[in-house]
Amino acid sequence: MKKSRYLAIVLAVVTAFTMCFATGCGGGGTAAAGNYLRVGWCSEPDVMNPLTSYSTESLQITSLVYETLMAYDADMKEIPALATSYEYSNGDKTVTFHLVEGAKWHDGEPFTADDVVATYNIVKDYQIGQCVQYVQDLEEIKAIDDNTVEMTFSAPQAYNPAFTVPILPKHIWGDMKAGEIEAFANETPIGTGPYKFVEWKEGSTVQIDRNEDYHGTPAGPDGVIFILYGNEDVAVQALNAGEVDILTEVSATLFDTLKGQDDIVAAELPSYSFHYLGFNMNQASTSKGNQLLKDLQLRKAMCMAMDKEKMVELCLAGYGEVGTSVLPPGFSQWKYEFKDDELIKYDKKAAAALLDEAGYVDTNNDGIREKDGKDLSFRIYCDEAASSDVRAAEIFRDDCKTIGIKLTLSTYDENTLGDFVYDAETSDFDIVLWGWDADFPDPSYMLGITLTDQIGNNNEVLYSNPEYDALYAEQAKLIDPAARKAKINEMEKLLYNECVFNPMWYQSKLQAYRTDRFEGWQEAPGGIIYSPTYVNYINIQPIAE
Repeated sequence: MKKSRYLAIVLAVVTAFTMCFATGCGGGGTAAAGNYLRVGWCSEPDVMNPLTSYSTESLQITSLVYETLMAYDADMKEIPALATSYEYSNGDKTVTFHLVEGAKWHDGEPFTADDVVATYNIVKDYQIGQCVQYVQDLEEIKAIDDNTVEMTFSAPQAYNPAFTVPILPKHIWGDMKAGEIEAFANETPIGTGPYKFVEWKEGSTVQIDRNEDYHGTPAGPDGVIFILYGNEDVAVQALNAGEVDILTEVSATLFDTLKGQDDIVAAELPSYSFHYLGFNMNQASTSKGNQLLKDLQLRKAMCMAMDKEKMVELCLAGYGEVGTSVLPPGFSQWKYEFKDDELIKYDKKAAAALLDEAGYVDTNNDGIREKDGKDLSFRIYCDEAASSDVRAAEIFRDDCKTIGIKLTLSTYDENTLGDFVYDAETSDFDIVLWGWDADFPDPSYMLGITLTDQIGNNNEVLYSNPEYDALYAEQAKLIDPAARKAKINEMEKLLYNECVFNPMWYQSKLQAYRTDRFEGWQEAPGGIIYSPTYVNYINIQPIAE
């Protein structure tokens, strides 16, 4: 995830839109009449700037408009994108990329090595975007010629940044300063990718059309229309009615209703995602978060009041498992398996005793503990349209009440929630319940969320720990998998015991798609779409009538 989130809109508006689309007026009459892939989702993008966006919805669009140097197929094997090949030298510290020839930006300008150099320097010099962590050791990048780029790092890199950094056109982005890039809405994205941006009707649809001049294999659909629905029930109804071809996500409580339906496949796939409970750890004096949460004893007690097994049972209908580290089961090669005596277990009696020991006592018998005159009263926020998250927040709130902690639950649409959480100065929240999907099938992505240099980018709990940062920097240089895994496991245990960023569960990736309009769907780890691969948007073909 970026984030996998939802935007709730007034049901009457959604219903009217759905009826409109069914009659051919949604997303533009011309588009609806062609072989357009119709994707149903319950959230829309935050911004079309690939360096500053945080949502999975934005990533779906920008990753089809822009390209990285290398990409992944449905088996998570590397495939060419803007680079056709690469090789290492200089003790694996230098990587030379050979670029595609004849590629053009969507505005007709030629793509060259200078665009790659400019993009990497923007990310490196301005420290902007979720890809910052992948270029920290980049010492030099230069264009050898129009079709060759050479990158030199201070040490070998465990993960190739060619899969992470979206290449931007120098003629548009090259003269911008850091502040201009951060404020750039990029309302008309110009990339080299298989689709061209057409329009975003906020609260309704996003349309992209096939790039007829694409340097690679042309996309099968004429284009893609992303259609916004107000909640999961309406989206499932739209799939059943044939108004959309695929849903980005299906609620666990609705998934079984799609099984056995004509022309519909309900797919349960391995997941690269987790949902978590996070505490605001912002150290800034301007933060509006409750400072009591800086106390590890308090956070640990609250984690002990988190009934994860109940959450999985009631919120996921069994389609998931209890979470521990920030690495979901999809990262089994790297993931640490906690021993039983290492786990912070659900135990409200022990949680109450820990609070007593830390000096949090209900002295006025109002049911709320306090210390130094300050009540243990906190705000917990979550996504209003994610029914599983809302239910989990309610369970957690009710359990906390029994140990003398008051939680006031508020639900918001995703963009409002993002405004609270991603404002690094004010960070106007105490506790947030949300979810993450990995953009790349490498552990560095999930582990990088809580890096200090991701505050203002991915690090929504605003956690900063020099020891954790140092461990991350070490694992990033370790080519030997066993040595890297050992370092990664240290990071997992450290973060787990800090009780800052607490995975509640790992939910199976539940998606559903129709088989009556397009063929060639490939089920992939992490999802058919909304996963590290984008091949299904390109490789599927319309079924001849």
